[in-house]
Amino acid sequence: VPASSASQSSAMFRRFCVSGVGPLSSAEHAVVHELAESRGQLLIEDGITDVKSEAGYTACAAFLNSIDTASRALDLQVAPRGYRAKFSANYRALFPDNNRHYRVDVLEASVDQHFAIWVNGEKFELSAEAVEHAQGLQGAWHDVVMMLDRWQAAAAAAAAQGADHKPDRPELIRTLVAFDVAWSKFEHSYISELIAIEEQARQVVINAVRVESQVQDSELEPMAATSAEAERELVRCIAKLNSVANFKRKGRDDLAYDILESARVVLRQVQQDGGHGKEAARILAGDIMDSYKAMRTYFRKVGTCLEHVDPHLCNN
Repeated sequence: VPASSASQSSAMFRRFCVSGVGPLSSAEHAVVHELAESRGQLLIEDGITDVKSEAGYTACAAFLNSIDTASRALDLQVAPRGYRAKFSANYRALFPDNNRHYRVDVLEASVDQHFAIWVNGEKFELSAEAVEHAQGLQGAWHDVVMMLDRWQAAAAAAAAQGADHKPDRPELIRTLVAFDVAWSKFEHSYISELIAIEEQARQVVINAVRVESQVQDSELEPMAATSAEAERELVRCIAKLNSVANFKRKGRDDLAYDILESARVVLRQVQQDGGHGKEAARILAGDIMDSYKAMRTYFRKVGTCLEHVDPHLCNN
């Protein structure tokens, strides 16, 4: 970690821990006890928290909510989350303000040691910085869990022996603050990189929307050479989109402009001679033109709300 970054993190940590002096109030003690009880519901095996099963996910969501509740009760300052202002609309809906908003899926991403994201058959790797922050969050998560385990063990010992050696208020605050700082760092890098990956994944649709608009403009002068070229480019975009969005079903990207032009020729001939003996050709040509028109309509519609296009294009 660069010296300047480490210094800033240290200053941030000290600033957030200034309220750590003094014993826990009875209300704070009760909230921390509830937090420790919530930790007891986590499903952990070989040091790994289960967030994939329904029971594990539910327990983790409840625990994260308890961490937020305890942090509020202890009047802990929230680590800066101004970076969320630069999130895309979809992610701003998930993180609407600068409060903690701990989410299981973010924690789950930090647990994944492969740090590879597959979108439309293409592999994307998280940056070294994001990986480092993921490891930092996992370390902070472990510290919270271990501290609460000691709290529970001390509570049991106190009940049996009368001596209370639970973690004190300063330790609780240091641990929860460190967790929140680590969380905000990973959330910032992870979500920012997800947004960039999703933008890249949507690029096929974005290009198609742009080219379709060019085709609309060229149709004002249908005899111009640019009209045919713009339409050729749109057909190439459609073929590319078909290949990318249907990668598991072996979508084709070799659908040529000649197919579209041949369909138009068939339909013109049918109009001229009545289509006698060409019923099958007429139906096939009609299906091709209907599909082409439907794709153009889709591009016009989606062009007004590109941020809502699922980056996993097969889901649209």
